[in-house]
Parts: sequence; structure tokens; C-alpha cells
Amino acid sequence: MFCSNSPRAFHFRLLRVLLILLACIPYANAQETTTTETTQETEDRIVDGRPPLYTFKRAINPLTWLEWGAKPVFRSAENGFAKRLMERRPTGPDNKTAGVRFGLDGIGAGSGFGPSVTFFHKDLFGRGVEVEVPLVYTYNRYELYQANVAVPVLKQHFFDRLSFDVVTEYRSRARDDLFLIGNDSPLGVESAVRTVTRGVALGFSAQINDTWRSGLHETYRNVGVTEPLRGASAQERFAALGIPGLATGAVLRATALTIDHDTKDQPRMAAKGGVEHLEVSLNESIRRGDFAYWKYHFDFQHFFPLTTDRRTVLAFRGLAETNQTKGGSQIPWFDMPMLGSWDTLRGFENFRFRDKSAVAFSAEYRYRIWRQMDWGFFVDQGQVAPQLGDFGWHQFHTGYGFRVFFLPRLTFPVAIDIAHSNEKWRMYVNFNADF
Repeated sequence: MFCSNSPRAFHFRLLRVLLILLACIPYANAQETTTTETTQETEDRIVDGRPPLYTFKRAINPLTWLEWGAKPVFRSAENGFAKRLMERRPTGPDNKTAGVRFGLDGIGAGSGFGPSVTFFHKDLFGRGVEVEVPLVYTYNRYELYQANVAVPVLKQHFFDRLSFDVVTEYRSRARDDLFLIGNDSPLGVESAVRTVTRGVALGFSAQINDTWRSGLHETYRNVGVTEPLRGASAQERFAALGIPGLATGAVLRATALTIDHDTKDQPRMAAKGGVEHLEVSLNESIRRGDFAYWKYHFDFQHFFPLTTDRRTVLAFRGLAETNQTKGGSQIPWFDMPMLGSWDTLRGFENFRFRDKSAVAFSAEYRYRIWRQMDWGFFVDQGQVAPQLGDFGWHQFHTGYGFRVFFLPRLTFPVAIDIAHSNEKWRMYVNFNADF
């Protein structure tokens, strides 16, 4: 969520500040697992035994040298109240019926991070009504305010739970990069734009069993496009290019069907299992533009432990999306899939490539070198195109690099990614990493 292209000295200074910050995170973060079983699964990767040639392998690993530098900071934090917080069992706010959670979070690529406050109630009026109100404001002045309500309709029927959902949202993205549309868009031709989205969704969600969930929702979105808080405006620079929705924004109505399958052994830092998400939606403009299109989206994450203690893990992530216009209508630029972020294609500018269709894939090797530290290597590939038939084997963009996970809490991993591509080096810092 935070990225930098500054000189090496700046990166080292930033890393030093981050290490100090990580030692203090347990005071603010209260996101813990809700059952003893989940906690036990999380602790499966807390490795106390030593594999063959452990001392030699550890000593020659360059990232072990980074561990030695960070270790005194963590040791200092662990000697006091922070240690008791990190060792605390799941008796925190997630096990309460109502309360407030505090933490650090962001709002997607380029947003930076900032304080998050979530008000929640799991049994409103004593009828099982679940209410959650997350509020996030980042240092880059990105904002997210939501209210989520789930009213139970049926329980213990042919599925575990059927609920009626109401979701309202205000989202402000203060400054996002906008490049030309297409897989070959030039790096130097870019500008910036701000979007403000107000939305509401109504529909039903069915928790079919422990791993399968489905939903059918009707959504309404009013997406405004305006000048960014800083930098040159894309609405002025790209005015003559006719990018759909750039000048006007859009008011969209959509009917969306979603199917989710989740077998991960834990929500954060999973070592086994996976998650798949499928969405099919029909989107049509109510006013401000002629937009009508079908969206087909699929993404997944899968984790494969290479050792019984789950110290070593292979992780894979991917997505595929295509948007098909209806009649002679268009697709607004902000609803086109994009590549170029910490969760799609690392090593490129945020929102670097955008078009009607996209595919991306990531492969990662992870190894736990310390109870509060993992490291890994990764390779990302992806491309965009107008139609599925326009993809080509020689059109993939590639990013690669290494990452370090710091674990001030086992349920609150912080990922620092150093990525390189044929365009530049980039660094990403992601709180609450789920991959």
C-alpha cells in the first residue's frame, strides 16, 4: 500500500522506522482468531525443532542477517507488555458480542495506510443481527466508511445460514495514477485522477457449509470522477482521448452472483488449503453515460506445505477477468481490470495496465526463519487485452523479487515486498496481508 522509488539510503531509514513501528503494533491491533481450533492451526507454523544443517543454512542466508539486525528491537518489545499481548489467547474483541476494534489498514493499491476503527455487534436486539461499521483514513487522505448489516432469515435448513444483507459505502480515492488503456501503454504518458464512490447493496447470502458461500445482490453505485488532490488532472490531459467515463463518471446498477470456496487453514499467513472467488454480474448505467456490460471475474489463492511442520510453503495466486459489452454500449475505465499493484503485478506503477480483460499469476516460495519472521521469493506475470482471444504468450509483463513477513502477532502479518521489473524497482508495505 505504500511504495517508494527513492534511493537506497531512504529505504534503509524507512525500514528502521518500520521495525520500531512493528514492535508497537500489538498495542493497537486487536484482530485475533475467534476459536481455539484456529489458534492451534496458526501455531502449527511456530517451529521449535531444527531441520538438518539448520545452523549452516541459517548463517549463509542473507535475510538471516536482516533478522539479526531486527532481533534486538523485537526482543526489547517482547520483554514487557508487548510480549503478553502477543502471547494472549483469543479472548479479545473478536470473541465479544459487541465492541470496537482498532488497527492499521489501507484501501487498496496506492492508498498508504492509517488508523482503522471498526464498530461491531454480533447479536443486535438478541436476534442474531450482525452489524459492522469499518472506518479507515490513511495518511494519503484516502477514506473508506462502510456499514454492513446481516439479518438472519433461515438457520439449520438445507444450508447453515441464509441472511438478508444491507451494505452502504462511501469511498474516496484521493489520487490514483491513470495510464492509457492497453497492454502496451507507454510509461511516460500518465496523469492522476480522484474518484468518489457512494454505493448501497441489497441481497441475500447463503453460508452453505463450512467452506462454501454464495450470494445474490443488487447494487447501486454513484462514481464521481474529479481532480486529484495533487498532480496534473487526467480529465484535462486525456480529454481528447475519449476514455469512457473519465469526464462524466457513472451511476450504475448491477445484479451480481458470487460463489466463494475457502479451505485455508487460517485467514492470515495460511500454509495449507486455498480460497476461490467467482463473480458474474450484469452492470447497466442509470444516467451519465451509456454503459452496459457483463463482468466475469475469477481469482484464487492456494498454499502447499513442503514439510510436515509447515516451515516451508509454496503459495500461488491468480486472477482472470473479462468484461463483455451489451449492445453498442461501453465499459467505464474504473470498472476495467487493472494490473500493477502489490496484489496483482509487483514491480510496476500502480494501475499500470488496464483494459477490458486481464489475466495474472503469482508463484511464491516462503520459509520461516524465526518465530516472528518469514521470507520468500516471488515471480508475478500478467497482461491485459480487449478480448480473451487477444492474449498472447509473448505479451506477459513480469515482476520478481523477495519479501519479508514480520509477525508482531501471528494473526497480523506485515509484508514488505521488494520488486523489480523491466521498468523499475519498487517497495510495498502491506498491513494485514492475506497472501
